[in-house]
Order: sequence, then structure tokens, then C-alpha cells
Amino acid sequence: MPNYTVQLTAPIGNYPFSRVRVSLTSAAHTQQTQELTFTPQARTKARTFTIANGTWNLRITGAGFAPINEANINVAGDATNAKDLSVIFYSLHTDRDRNGTVDLAVGARNSRTPENISFGPNGMGAIIPVNCNQDGGNTGAGYTDNQDNHVNGDNDLNSGVAHLKITRQSFGPPADTPPGWGLRLRISPAGQGEAPASRHFRIFDGIANNSAEILGPETVATEIPQDKAIVGAEKTYGIEAVRFAGQGFESGRAIIGLLVVQPEVAGLNTAAYYFIEHVMAARWIANHHQQTVTGIYVEQGNNNQFRTDLGNAVAADANPYNPLTLATPDTAAQTNIPYLNGNAWNNFTAAGQPGLPTATPDQWLRDTMVSGYSSWPGNGGDIERKDVFMKAHRWHHLQNWVYQTLLDRDIGIFYPAAGSADAINDGNSGGNISVTPPVRKSHLIGTTDYRFGRIYYGHHRESTLDNSSRQFLAAQNMQAPIVLNADWLRVGHVDEMMTFVKANNPGNPFKRWKLLVASPARAYQILRDNQVAHGNATLLARPPQSPGNLTPNFAGFPAQGTADASATITDFLGNGQAQTKWLNFDGYREYTYQQLRTWNINGIEKVITDNVDKMKGAFDLGNADIIKVPVIFIPEIRIDGAFGLTDKIDFWTNGADGGFNIYPGRNSGFRCSALTGDMPNLFSGNNHLFIPKPFGPWVIDNTVANNGYDLFEDDLQQQIANLGNGLTCDFIDDWDYYHAHHGEIHCGTNETRAPFNGQVAFGNARFNNWWTALDG
Repeated sequence: MPNYTVQLTAPIGNYPFSRVRVSLTSAAHTQQTQELTFTPQARTKARTFTIANGTWNLRITGAGFAPINEANINVAGDATNAKDLSVIFYSLHTDRDRNGTVDLAVGARNSRTPENISFGPNGMGAIIPVNCNQDGGNTGAGYTDNQDNHVNGDNDLNSGVAHLKITRQSFGPPADTPPGWGLRLRISPAGQGEAPASRHFRIFDGIANNSAEILGPETVATEIPQDKAIVGAEKTYGIEAVRFAGQGFESGRAIIGLLVVQPEVAGLNTAAYYFIEHVMAARWIANHHQQTVTGIYVEQGNNNQFRTDLGNAVAADANPYNPLTLATPDTAAQTNIPYLNGNAWNNFTAAGQPGLPTATPDQWLRDTMVSGYSSWPGNGGDIERKDVFMKAHRWHHLQNWVYQTLLDRDIGIFYPAAGSADAINDGNSGGNISVTPPVRKSHLIGTTDYRFGRIYYGHHRESTLDNSSRQFLAAQNMQAPIVLNADWLRVGHVDEMMTFVKANNPGNPFKRWKLLVASPARAYQILRDNQVAHGNATLLARPPQSPGNLTPNFAGFPAQGTADASATITDFLGNGQAQTKWLNFDGYREYTYQQLRTWNINGIEKVITDNVDKMKGAFDLGNADIIKVPVIFIPEIRIDGAFGLTDKIDFWTNGADGGFNIYPGRNSGFRCSALTGDMPNLFSGNNHLFIPKPFGPWVIDNTVANNGYDLFEDDLQQQIANLGNGLTCDFIDDWDYYHAHHGEIHCGTNETRAPFNGQVAFGNARFNNWWTALDG
């Protein structure tokens, strides 16, 4: 029988295909098939078939190769049939190396590129912006740009939408794409057990304004065909992230696949080959106090004098920023909060709430949202950055203003708990979520550096942070959370017991801070130290402040059902009846100053120290890094339940002593509030600290300004001055509108901050951006 040789020449070029199948068929004889594999060194290969004389059909197929079908070949002896092959293939591309340009290098065929998302200077994997601001006029009130199915204007296109590209390449003799070939675009989860990736990312049909969603939250399918004629030589798609990593999206990643169907290779329903791009959503980073303040927010309420005093302090701060931005919850229209319910956006109402909050005063800016930002590689090579507030799971009046007014082109909003069944409670508030500056944890071998700081929040039994927010914070994998116990506080917020201020330390960028901690022990020590000289000094009263006014006409503060809570140092160190009371279900209960004192020094101080010890276990924190701030606390409400022996402050004292022999936050003990102004609950500006006036013991001294001074203010001011870093303490009276309602300046303000300058702090440009700063 004749030897029939088929000689094939693959084209010169760089393409990821090398294998073809050669088949000879005849109506009268058995089909014969052989395969050939090309290499760059051997682009011409031959296969010889021993076949009978007669009429044969030749078919050459292979993934990425244009098929050849040659019919009615008359074989009547040995012969050679030489063919030049054409390669035609489609590939998928993103900005894998994060330089602002889509990478046109062909990724790994039938695999994902990169295999794993990585970080550092050579990290790989496209970062997709979470497009949660509001650029265009084609979104509804309360909707962010990634909560509708269109590109929202040119600014949205330029800064909020990344690019994804399909390209067509060909090598060898010119050939058209066979009509039977098909393209399919698919998006899938990258993490096991995660919700469909189409709920986390949206792909648009182009990059022009109003380009529409083809895969995403409002598309039921996770795979969609693409017209080869429209794709042409290349087509660019827009892509945005609908949400940050969090519950049901713990990985923060997705895989986007281009499936190429060649029916002659694998049939009509199976891809002959595919390319997969491994992408991730940009991360959210909470701001810390070493970042420069760029804007400050406060409610416009019945707080005119406070706003005046705060505004004057802001005007004196370094690196001037905008004057106070006023929030107006009392006039903001009720605004729905959208959330994704399956494949549709619905209006969210928190569990147990009757509907949207009404237009009513609400001064707690900090509790409503958490200050932060998100950044990513921009399309033109610049770094894009957006201020993004995490909406806390708090259902109060300010949220209408947040979604109606604050949300705009420059400010994004993300609400992790929207759509969840998480319950509303005080522990969910933004005041219960704070951030350390950059810190380091030393181990027996090596160290762990937290260059963006660490989040810390209270989460225990009485005061808990909702599950959605906790999962969101953990999933960012940037600022590993530290969990504290705020059960002992009535409001249950960590900003009531500690905060960080800047400190000079040129030799150690991880110790350029001091931790301010509320300390009843220090408060009472100051009282004892001044009892002899200033026993009549009055606490909890506004002293005369006008120069020349020599009359000590104090105006005492009301507290807990009493008209005047003011008292002297001698009173606080005695055993008389305290002016303040705690609230039981059947009314107010009295106690003595001795009970209050012993409970503060041995109980409150201990629970605060326990929290400081948790911080010491989380990063390098020594006693020299801590500034004790004088604050006296009072019991507010009693916690039901039986106590155990370890719950008692003094083992030898019989029983609970009405709650005063039980550690705060435990069964039969109290949840508490600050009696004197809670100075750690301050606003940390650029070189000014805006501190709530403590109204500690006022010493009358007509030789100084204001005819006297506050011993608690003086103590903190001296400790801050000892840091030698030029911080100015501005003590502001916030008593009536904030302190009397269980909050202070930090609770009543919020801010935007510039990104932390990691290059300056750590001496290397890689630390400017989170994706290059992270290791691995």
C-alpha cells in the first residue's frame, strides 16, 4: 500500500499552541489519525500514513490552529502533501503587574494568571477598584456608582473602572476566524464556599460613558457569549468591584475566564482552550492619627459655642484644612440604603427597625462611620485614591445625611452590614473601632510589622461588634484586628478608654506614638497630692474664666438625676454621700465617695489595665509608651446575673457591695461612664489635640490667666509637653451637648486624612502603596 506523507509547517511566532491532529478518512476504509507537536526548533513536522489507493479526505485540527479540510484526494501511490498552518487565537488581559496599563503578554493557557495573587515590589494580580463613590448623575439618591449597571460619567470611567481586554492574534498565512468558533466570558469565585463572583464584580461591555453591565450583580448568568466580529482585533471592557472583601467574599478575589470554543477540536459545548485572569478587589484601609487631617466634620446642632471653639482650634492647626464641614441630619431627607438581594438592589432596613430614621438631630459623627480610604493602580499609571467611610451598623438619623449629602464624587461609602440580619447595638458604632499607628510585634525569631497600624475594637459579651463589620475588617488582611473588652462601659466604645498621639522617635518608625489611657488611679493621685494645698478646689463646675473676675462663682453640672454634681477635692477623698447616683430599674441609687473611689482605683483601673495588657500582647508596647490620663468614672447601670468569686474586686469583702465590689462589666457589676471629661476621647489633629475639658479640680489663682487652672488639664498638658514634639493641647468645653450624653469630642467629629507617607516613614518607596508594601 502507498505511503502518504502529510508535512505541516507551523508559523513563526510566539503563541501558546503546538499540537495538531491529522486525520485521513475514506468511505471505503478505516479512518487513520496521528498527532504532531511542534517546537520552536522544529516547526516543520511530517507524519506518514500507510493507506490504500482511493479517495481520501484530509482534516487538520488543533486548539489555536485554523482547521484545514481538504476533500477528495486521489491516492494512487506514494505522495507528500505539504501544508502551511495558520494560528488564530484569542486571549484575555488585565493590568497584572499594576503599572496602569493592561498587560498584553499572553498568560498561561488553560491556567490562571497569576496562579496566586502576590504583593511586594514584584507582586502580580490586577487590583480592581471598589467603585463606591458617586460620580455621575445617572445614579439614584443613596446609590454608589457600583450599585447600578452603567459606567457613570467620564470621571467614573477614568478613576473608578479598571480595564479588561480580549485580543485576537494570528500567525502564518492570512485566515479568517472560522464561523463556528465561539467566545465566552465567564466570572467565577476564587475562594471556596464564596457567593457567586458576579455579585462582587461587574464587567461592562466597553469603557465609554453609560457602558452597560454584561456580567455582574444584575445578570443572572455567570457566563456570556461574545461576538467575534465585535471583538475584532481587540476589545476593551470596563470592570469594577461591587464590594470589598468580607462576609461571603472572604478572599476578595475572582477568576475571569475567556473560553474559546472550536467545535472541530472539543465540540460545541466545551472550550478548546481558555485563559483566566486572577483579580482582586482593592482593599479598604482605616486611617490612623499619624496621617495628616484634610477635613473635619461636625453636626450643626444646638452646639454653637462648641463649633466656634472647635473651629478656632482647627484654624490654628498645622497643614491648614477646610473649615468645619457641617452635617445636617435634622434637615436631610430620608434616604434609602441599597443592598444586593440576589440579583436585584433592594432597600435595606436593619433588623428590628421600623423603617428609615427620621430627620432629627444626631451629633455622633464618629459612631456613624469609620474614616478610611481605598487606593489602586489607575488606568494611566497614576495611583488612584478615594476617601471611603465604612458605614457603621448604626441605625440613626445621621445616615440620611451620609447617603444624601456626604456621598459624592470625592467621598465613597461602604456599608458591610447592609442586607444582613445583624442586630443593632451600641458596640457596632464607629467609636468602637479605632486604629493604632504603625506598630511592630517582636517574636523570639524575627518581627511582624504592621505598617498601616492595627485596628482595635471592643467585642465581648455586653458590648459586641456586628459580625458583618468584623468579617469585613478581618478580610482586608491589612490591619489585623485586636479585640478588647468594652463591656464595662455603658456605651461600650474603645475610644472612651484609650487613643494614640504622635511622639518623636526618629530611630524607630514603629514607635512614633504614645498611647493615652484613661486612669482613675492617676486622677485620685492628683487629688491626694493636692488635698492639703487645694482641698477646696471644685470639680465638675465651670469656673469663672474672665480676667479680673475674682469671685469664685462656680456653675455646677447636673448629672444622673442631681441638679449639681460639683464637689471639692476634700469631698472626693472623704466618705460623704456622693452627688451622683446610679440608675436601677426602680430609680436612682446612692453611694458614698469612698465606694466610688475604691471602685475606681481597684475596679475600673484593673479592667483598663487588662485591655492595655491585650495591646501589649498584640504589639511592642511598654509602660514607657503609655501616658496615664486622669479620668474618674461613675456607675450607670447594673448588669443582671450572679457573680463568681473571680468577679469580686476584694475577695474578703462580703458580697457585691451593691455592685461596688464587682469588676465593671461583669454580672452584678456596673457598666460605666466618665464623670469628669473623658480626655482620651479627643480629636488628634496635625499638631493640635482637641481635648474635652475635664472639669477637674479648679485651683483659684488670680496671678494666672483665667484666674486659675484645672489640675487634670495641667497634668495632661505637662505630659504632652514632655514629649517635645510641639503638640498643642486645646481644651474645649463639650459638656452640655456631648459629655452629658455619654460622648466627647472624638465621638462628635469625624475626618478625612491624607494617605500615610510610607516612603518617608520607612525610607523606601515600596511602602507608599499597600500592594507593594505588603510582603509575599
